[in-house]
Amino acid sequence: MHRRTGGLLLVTILAACASAPGVVSTEARANHSSTIPVPGSTTGSAAPDATPTTAPTTPTTGQPTADPNGIGDSLFPALGNPGIDVQHYTVVLDYDPQRRELSVSEHLDIVMTADRDTFSLDSDGPVVSAVTIDGAAAKFTAARPELLITPSSHLTTGQHIGADITYTVSPHSVPSAAGERVGWFPTPGGSFVLNEPEGAHTWLPSDDHPSDQATFRFEVTVPTGLTAVANGALVAHTSTPTTDTWIWQEDHQMATYLIQLLTGDYELVDGVGPNGLPLLSAVLRQDRTLMQPYIDSIADEIDFFDGYFGKFPLDRYGIAIADSTQGIAMETMERSQFSRDDFLSGRLDSSEQLLLSHELSHQWFGDAVSPARWSDVWLNESFATYGEWMWLDHLGLQSMEQSSSSALAARQPGETPAPSVDQMFTFNSYDGGAVILHALRKTIGDALFFTLLRRWVSDNVGKARTTADFVALADQVAGQDLTDFFSKWLYAAVLPTSFPG
Repeated sequence: MHRRTGGLLLVTILAACASAPGVVSTEARANHSSTIPVPGSTTGSAAPDATPTTAPTTPTTGQPTADPNGIGDSLFPALGNPGIDVQHYTVVLDYDPQRRELSVSEHLDIVMTADRDTFSLDSDGPVVSAVTIDGAAAKFTAARPELLITPSSHLTTGQHIGADITYTVSPHSVPSAAGERVGWFPTPGGSFVLNEPEGAHTWLPSDDHPSDQATFRFEVTVPTGLTAVANGALVAHTSTPTTDTWIWQEDHQMATYLIQLLTGDYELVDGVGPNGLPLLSAVLRQDRTLMQPYIDSIADEIDFFDGYFGKFPLDRYGIAIADSTQGIAMETMERSQFSRDDFLSGRLDSSEQLLLSHELSHQWFGDAVSPARWSDVWLNESFATYGEWMWLDHLGLQSMEQSSSSALAARQPGETPAPSVDQMFTFNSYDGGAVILHALRKTIGDALFFTLLRRWVSDNVGKARTTADFVALADQVAGQDLTDFFSKWLYAAVLPTSFPG
């Protein structure tokens, strides 16, 4: 997600770029080899509006209280569900945009991780009419923000079960404990979702925590003439006189907060990226020509980051420029989502370059590897911000030293891996955390630093990992004990005022 504070984009870098020279052409792709030209080499020196209908289920300040049906996340104690590991979701969804109603049949393939008589799913909004476990009717109770399910027989560790849930919901956005709004957003021409960090379970009963990743299949029916866009590959599109059904399959393990689901008058645009990577983007039909420069830029951006972060770790990529309000940018899996209001210039200026590079970087950091706890969100946002700095440096818009120095000077007190819930998407998780990465790069050198980033992804793709996991890998790759470095930079409330020499 692009950084926001109080509903406004942080514009520190954009202001610095305002007088920068024009964007360097990206028509010719860089040819990367085993010797990587490093941007700013250290060797020589993203809010929608809607009417509130429900209150947040978690306090916005202080320490959230424990929840017996959660897994113990310090920032979102109600999220996650003990005793289960969801392997796959099939979501058969019918959306009526006029009545703003969803009718859904959902199937979950689950592996039990503990013996249970009852288990829960995160659910705060869906009106459930039936639940079955392996075809047998199960008792259920809506106890917001949970759906409590009691199967007809005891469940044991390692047991594979199939849960089927039938429900309706009048979807809408709700206030997030982290600020802004999350959930389902109706639009004049359709809808979109924004799920980070706790929006998915407002319209989809799920294990709505990034520690539990699964594959997904979406079968979305909308009125004739509308397009439904979701994560993964488009595997089928069928029509009747009154409806269109779009079926999408995401075969990579994905956290629920990364779900993309758009409905509206969208056009799908195919392409091919580096190493034959399939590209599939979605833009509003009326904007097709205006948005072409952003679609054309994708391959060059991927080719650039491939050389530093490793080969693109997923099966495809693209951008979705949605019918949403200014300031929304989200790293939805395999197709980053943006607001058309941020791209109406049709130009690749500094603001557009910043947004595009930030969300693309997330496909490595946050999508391929997700945080195991929401307090680890810096593993997403600081890393994507660092990628953003690299891309701006590459284009000659702002040097790495300018970005890092201004961010260090603006750094706020507080430990980056220990945000409060209302601070998790503020400066220290973005630019304030990216300065830690730059300090690490200055400490261990370019070669080891980028080896570390590549290893972080290649060793952990499809998994959820913690800050401690990153620190341990940094020690291993650097071949030294970095305790002193991380004590001064990562786990310190007040950071040094200058980077390592």
